[in-house]
Amino acid sequence: MEFKYDTPLRGCNMEQEIKIQPTTKKSILFRIWHYILLALPITLIVLYYILNNRKHTMDWVLTNISLPYSAAAARVTSFGPFQSFSLAEVLITFLILWALYFIVKTIIILIRSPHRLLNLARSLYIIIVITLYIVAAHFWIWDAGYHGTSLVEKIGIDSSGITTEQLTDVTILFAEKANELSTQVRRDANNHFNEDRQNYFTPDKDLYINIVREFPALNGRNHPPKAMMYSKLMSASGFSGIYIALTGEMNINVDIPACFIPVTIAHEMAHQRGVNSEAEANFSAIAACITSDNPIYEYSGYLLGLIHLAGDLNKADPYAWDQIVSTLNANVVQDWKENNAYWNSHKTSATETVTTIYDKYLKSNGVTAGIESYDDCVSMLVSWLQR
Repeated sequence: MEFKYDTPLRGCNMEQEIKIQPTTKKSILFRIWHYILLALPITLIVLYYILNNRKHTMDWVLTNISLPYSAAAARVTSFGPFQSFSLAEVLITFLILWALYFIVKTIIILIRSPHRLLNLARSLYIIIVITLYIVAAHFWIWDAGYHGTSLVEKIGIDSSGITTEQLTDVTILFAEKANELSTQVRRDANNHFNEDRQNYFTPDKDLYINIVREFPALNGRNHPPKAMMYSKLMSASGFSGIYIALTGEMNINVDIPACFIPVTIAHEMAHQRGVNSEAEANFSAIAACITSDNPIYEYSGYLLGLIHLAGDLNKADPYAWDQIVSTLNANVVQDWKENNAYWNSHKTSATETVTTIYDKYLKSNGVTAGIESYDDCVSMLVSWLQR
């Protein structure tokens, strides 16, 4: 019997075999890379849920990852031409347009391509991976702050056990200051708040400089706020501003009554300084405004504070609130009424939907009061000013 060692296998020669091997290796490496891309954000998300109940760990993340990243992002998005627009808005707009394009393209491919299931799987993979990376980044850069040491703990304010008498005294103070400062801001012929936006969008000094002396935990670097292109859409959603930690930007709804824009800027500044809680951000904003030595910000802070205080005092002692409201001057009453009318005119089914979603989001991060937590700044204000 004669053996032939050079007989080709099933018509394939060695050159063809050699050419196949690199392709196979490349295919394997390609698959491994795709698995890694998918596994990394999933691992980060799982790790976040394992560790987010450990306050010291979340404090470390906030100090060494979240705040340094957001500060670096804010420096980039505040540089040169980026100062004039919100990069977050541009990216979100691009993402929505890309998603619409991607959906249409996928539908066309599914209709025309013979490999429908394979193309569908690829499209779903891309969408899932992008979504997972955004979610993982949001968890570690922003949500981690909800599970660390609160501002109340850092500054040592005991916001429990305030009395109706204390609440009344602080409300009277805010009413008196709002009356006084309402005459120090510029108004038009119809008595509407009419300050030039540049006077409060770019304050001449650090808005938080005075309050930081009392509460060093609020220290941080200032970055310019961004006027939102989609301000009317924000109003329909029920928001006066939003801080995007991934770009480090304070996005301000400039369609709202102008007298509330300064305190909204201060609120988003608090978020930029690592204050996640809406109640604590409200407290920080009001405290920063009323100690700023800037009449525009002072008035805005006292007015918002008065509105929150009024809600609690009216529940605790309606008669006391009736006595205070009778002392408010025409300027304050007009600004208050215009604010109520503005938000009432922008209420839609979308507002309710967004409010419900945000309420569930806050509760999922341990904020038991959810959307109602904004009003919890009252006990902090009273405790601070009465101590």
